[in-house]
Amino acid sequence: MPERVMVSTDIGNINSVANSYLRFEEPRSFFAAMSWGNCGYALPHHHRRQEGRRDRPAVAYAGDGAWAMSMVETMTAVRHNIAVTAVVFHNRQWGAEKKNQVARAMGADGVRVNQLEDVGPALTAAIDAQMNGGRTTVIEAMCTKELGDPIPQDA
Repeated sequence: MPERVMVSTDIGNINSVANSYLRFEEPRSFFAAMSWGNCGYALPHHHRRQEGRRDRPAVAYAGDGAWAMSMVETMTAVRHNIAVTAVVFHNRQWGAEKKNQVARAMGADGVRVNQLEDVGPALTAAIDAQMNGGRTTVIEAMCTKELGDPIPQDA
């Protein structure tokens, strides 16, 4: 992650994993609805944040189910020139449409990542498009069906 990044997460396992593994040096960098929050929080949260903080990269983490509840906010971001990067973790549980194709249909950039080693370059390119091109990007990260460990094994 780049310095000064702001990350918002949706509820569920993605929140626990992000909370355990991501590290931030600056206050007001991690935003989460937490355990009993609403589903679909991550992407629309950055709409307001980006109005006042366009100098900081904004990344929304969501599972495919939660993103389906707020994916129309991608179109809101495009229409109102709110540049944000969304990473949607697709574990093939919902049988939903391809998130990268939905993003492109709404006017955003859409990228599908199938290999772990491609996540970093995709995220770097998306944040560059956000910060230097004013573009919204949805990265569809293909995952296994198994949940990640919410607490690091070496903790």
